[in-house]
Amino acid sequence: MQSNIIDIPRKAGAPDLLGVDNYMKALIQFIESCQMPTTIAIQGEWGSGKTSMLNQIRFQLCESGMNTNGDKALPYYGIWINTWQYSLMKSKEETLMAILAGLTHEVTKIVEGKHLTQSQAAVKKVKSIFSKIAKAGAKAAISHVGLEDDLIDSVLDSGNDNVDLLTFKSSLQEAIEKCLELDLKEGNNNRGFIFFIDDLDRIDPPVAVEILELIKNIFEVNHCIFVLAIDYEVVVKGLIPKFGALTEKNEREFRSFFDKIIQLPFSMPVAMYDVNHFLIESLHNIGYLKKDSSSESIQDKYAEFALLSVGTNPRSLKRLINTLSLLHIIGSQKEEDSNKQNENENESLINFGLVCIQIAYPKIYQAVLEEPDFKKWNEKTAKRLRLPEISELQLINLKDNTEFDEDWELVVYRIAQQEIFLSSRAFQISQLLNFIAETVPSQEDFGNYIARIIGFSTVTSVSLDFIPKLTKKGNRVRFDNWEGYASMLSENKALIPLIPELKLINDYFKSTYDKEILINYTPNFMTIAVANALSRSKTVLFIRLTNKGVLQFEYSGKTAAVKTLADFTIAIQEEIKQRFNELSSVKK
Repeated sequence: MQSNIIDIPRKAGAPDLLGVDNYMKALIQFIESCQMPTTIAIQGEWGSGKTSMLNQIRFQLCESGMNTNGDKALPYYGIWINTWQYSLMKSKEETLMAILAGLTHEVTKIVEGKHLTQSQAAVKKVKSIFSKIAKAGAKAAISHVGLEDDLIDSVLDSGNDNVDLLTFKSSLQEAIEKCLELDLKEGNNNRGFIFFIDDLDRIDPPVAVEILELIKNIFEVNHCIFVLAIDYEVVVKGLIPKFGALTEKNEREFRSFFDKIIQLPFSMPVAMYDVNHFLIESLHNIGYLKKDSSSESIQDKYAEFALLSVGTNPRSLKRLINTLSLLHIIGSQKEEDSNKQNENENESLINFGLVCIQIAYPKIYQAVLEEPDFKKWNEKTAKRLRLPEISELQLINLKDNTEFDEDWELVVYRIAQQEIFLSSRAFQISQLLNFIAETVPSQEDFGNYIARIIGFSTVTSVSLDFIPKLTKKGNRVRFDNWEGYASMLSENKALIPLIPELKLINDYFKSTYDKEILINYTPNFMTIAVANALSRSKTVLFIRLTNKGVLQFEYSGKTAAVKTLADFTIAIQEEIKQRFNELSSVKK
């Protein structure tokens, strides 16, 4: 059993836990037959698996020795550049020059390593020209790489020799062609070089854009393919200094720049990730779920909770698993009998859901932490949280939607309006909280139940300034009024049909006997009593609620089971009334 999942890219040849190999194989097949030069952009948000995809492509085309047909491969020479590492502690100009130096070094190292003697002249020329460029300074050399792909015709003077970047590009082309020509003579049919440019989304977007320009204008040569890990949103941010903020009017300019550099955009298929397999396998590995005891329906609920919160982003899923692993270890140490761990599927599932909220929606988690009985959130809660008001039109539209037709759900909606991300996920948040509420056993006090479980997960909260206190009401759970009781009943689908009948009975006795009546509400039954001369309550009617949706009445030593109030006959009412009168007639 392992305690965590390391957040590192998928290694070459590692198992496909997310179901992306078909996409990877298709992309590799495209590369194997594409014309060069070609630039491919692997797009996806941070943590979506771009580096893992690059790893697999490099392994298959540059290292494994086999192509997609299973034949002996005609491999490419692979060059990997981590732009973030090159940018550490450097200015923009220094970063660009460092990457230019890195690319040049990797190319010449491969050419020299394969054909030291025959390629000596071509390699020497590349090194000589680059040396002069480096001496002239990064800023002067790179500043002429224009957004509109203008000719780089400014000559950098170093000593008695004139050199420009186009000359440097030409020398690179000669060295690469010389290498492939000598390969062919030796019976090696290598197609060319693949440059893997990673972590462009981790550096300043304007610098990332200039790196793209550098590649386009200097390294876009025959027999070369560039595979870039970058998202279109990064390009948009990087172009703002040039084009201004993105609008409908200038969107075409942003898109044209991207299209000019990128011949094939490939978006990580996050929506198609096999989250179920990855998630359940990971939960089994850390011991949170037992392989033999977790049913498919329970596993599906775990997957649904994850999709409504952290989604399909591998990095977020790994953080979720690691958080649960720590909580599971803490729980195991506190539990005297380790065999009892995860015995309660409901608690484990609810804890999972609350941790999902903690990671994906911290503001919602904080609100639940402060007021765990979220089913009772109302206008008072909204004022305490200083939430924005919603218009009458918004209220009408929301009330027509099942996700926001209750007061507490409207509070959730108003919390979500405070952040753009939360606002876009308001429906998912409401669904997730509703699913959690449905999982709480009907016989439990909802607020205390949630408070106890969420209090356990606070140790892994990133931002926390409130720790709830759990109020114990003894072993028996009671509700103070009909409203709270009805709210609890509504969380059990089997009991929902009984609510109107119980409400009529409740109202009948309240209206008939006014303040003399005492009604006790507990999860499994409701009792109606009257006080006797000794100030003790005496039960008149005992109503039991069964999970099959049946009301069972016990009165005057008799028992009757009814499914509707119509079965609660006049005769029964008369007997109960007589019994009530007997008890209430006793004088103090």
